[in-house]
Amino acid sequence: MNAFLAAQPFLRCDDVSLMRPALALAGLMLLLAALLWRRLRWRQAGCAPAANATAVDLHQQLQMRKAIHPAKAADTAPPPEPEALDRPPFELARLDAMFGHDRRLQGEILALFVAETRDRLAGIAHALRCERPAPARVLAQEILDSSQAMGLLPLQALARKAVHAGFSNDIGALRHLHAELLMALDALSQAVTALQTGAVLADDRDGVESRP
Repeated sequence: MNAFLAAQPFLRCDDVSLMRPALALAGLMLLLAALLWRRLRWRQAGCAPAANATAVDLHQQLQMRKAIHPAKAADTAPPPEPEALDRPPFELARLDAMFGHDRRLQGEILALFVAETRDRLAGIAHALRCERPAPARVLAQEILDSSQAMGLLPLQALARKAVHAGFSNDIGALRHLHAELLMALDALSQAVTALQTGAVLADDRDGVESRP
């Protein structure tokens, strides 16, 4: 375009022979400009897919690294600790202090406690069916007192929550705690059975060893 403008003075000349080189030069400059513009457009069109492909590759690598890191963390994680349910729901040291070291006697006392607590839980269930939180609270208080005296911490904690729910007249919470108390009592019953079985086996072993 600059060459075309520069050729304008020649257009004013009377000699027509000077117009042809000027027009040819202007056309050549326009053709070169068009070719240069088209080449730039081709380069831009060719670079765009490459850039998109690079971005996709980076995204895939990032996703693969994110998938690998949790797997490594799971492999290097420490083994889980044994659950609290594996431990007995009573303290043998406290039972020894209260009833002596006779495991058979301890098992009988704990079995009696389980039977009485099961009767109290049945009374709580009946009171909840009648939507009477006051009797349920009284029975929960009895479970709390007896479990606290014997050092049965799981039952003690649940019974304390049931007493508070009874004071709040929260029937829904009482029903939930009643179900948890039943599960805790079942766990205690299994532990008592294991204790009694161990005591019987120990007595039989001592009897065999004492024979002449």
